[in-house]
Formats: sequence, C-alpha cells, structure tokens
Amino acid sequence: MAAVTVQHYLDDSHARYVSITHIPAYTAQETAEATHVSGYQYAKGVIVKVKESLTMLVVPACERVDVHYLQKIFSTPAVELGTEKEFSHHFPDCERGAIPPFGHLYQMPVYLSRVFHADRAIIFNAGLYNEAIQMPYKCFIDLVNPDGYID
Repeated sequence: MAAVTVQHYLDDSHARYVSITHIPAYTAQETAEATHVSGYQYAKGVIVKVKESLTMLVVPACERVDVHYLQKIFSTPAVELGTEKEFSHHFPDCERGAIPPFGHLYQMPVYLSRVFHADRAIIFNAGLYNEAIQMPYKCFIDLVNPDGYID
C-alpha cells in the first residue's frame, strides 16, 4: 500500500489510478525499469532549496537537475539541491528517498517539467521502494496543481 498520506489523498480525491508492485528499486531510473516504462514517463520528485525554502521539482527519471538553469528560472543564485538530511523528515510516512511527487501534501511548492506528455499515463513513486502509481497525466495535473513549470 502507498504512503498513507498519498493513499488517502488519491482515494479522497476519487482519482483514477493503478498501484504497481515491483521489485525493490532505490532510484527513479531503476524503478522506471522495474515498472517497464520509459524514464521519460516515470516522474521523480527532486527537492531543491530556493532561498533556503524547500521546493519540489517533478522531472522525468532519466533527467538530471541543472542548478544553473534553476537559478535563472527562480531569478536567484540561492538555489541548491536539498540533502536527504534536510528534507527526509518532511516525508515521515515514506521510505527514505522514495518520495511521491505531491509536494503540497508535504508543505512545499511543486514545479513540474513540461517534458511529460498530456496524452500518456504518468508513473511515480508511491512512497515505498516496491510500489509505484500510474494514472492519466491529466488526472495527475489536477491533483498536483503545480505552482509553475520548468523546461
């Protein structure tokens, strides 16, 4: 079963989704492979600090975050990758590093990559090393309600 916070949110929202159990995987790209999808279809949450505030980026599993690009997007040099030590306590019901892409549920803004395709399903971590969630992208957008987009 997914992290309790995510499970309740999806169920309370009457979201259309499928839970996928897979072999334990510890990186987003490994999880994409375990669920047999492209790294461009699998969404990972990446935590960055923008002016000392934690912010979640939702990007494809196969992409790396470019801090210099983010500094331009957020119009500040004060952008850096967050460390597990800094943010893991924000996700108390998730296994360490297995964060779902619903930053608002964990009190942080969310910026979503424009790379995902609106006509495809999106797959993401359920908060556990051995479970992912798949849902229509349009449903995901409605649930995430991003604060902004990144290219």
